[in-house]
Amino acid sequence: MMALCGCLWGQRADGQYYESREYARQEGRYLTAGAVWSEFRPRSSNPLPDSLVSKFNRVMPMIAFHQGLVDLYLGYTTFNDHGESREAIVFGTEVATDIPLLGRRPSALALPLVVSADYSKVEAAGPKRDNFNIASIGIGVGLKFRTVAPSAEFWIQGLQVAHFSFEGISAGTGSSLATIGEAALLLPRVLLGDGIVISYRARFQSWSMNNDRFNYRSFYHGPSIGILF
Repeated sequence: MMALCGCLWGQRADGQYYESREYARQEGRYLTAGAVWSEFRPRSSNPLPDSLVSKFNRVMPMIAFHQGLVDLYLGYTTFNDHGESREAIVFGTEVATDIPLLGRRPSALALPLVVSADYSKVEAAGPKRDNFNIASIGIGVGLKFRTVAPSAEFWIQGLQVAHFSFEGISAGTGSSLATIGEAALLLPRVLLGDGIVISYRARFQSWSMNNDRFNYRSFYHGPSIGILF
């Protein structure tokens, strides 16, 4: 009897562990590269005249790294503003975990919880103190659908993140809201390394700072491709 109970217990534990592993987000590492169409412009509440605001609408190369629960991304571009070449950079990280809501395998609906941090710098036409130089940290929640097959994994998700924001060179503070969407297809054992990842990502962020001249919004979207290793 004890042996039978132990056997049943072992089977139950194995089943629970397998279901948890079945849903867990891709644990492998992958590095992606892509080009996003990026737009940056002032909000209507920004009091600066058009000759002094920072704005651009152009392609931005971007790279990203994923491992476990962590995503890192970096984008950089140059743009022409009032006849001069200027720089723009975005850098950020997201640490997310998924809470299953419906389904187990091979498909499931989940609630992602995320801690997010980002930094954006955009050079302005005026003095350096007018550069957009804002860092943010916040938390968010969303909805995610994920399906897994032996030869592929697909997910699509949307996130809403609320940030506390602060100026990089002064004591100014404020807030920002970000809406993030992503669709991705992971193909293991295809072509290079341990497989490839094809994704499309969009991000909209709007800043409301104590100093209104830093009230801006950004939007970028575009594809990327990467390898697992």
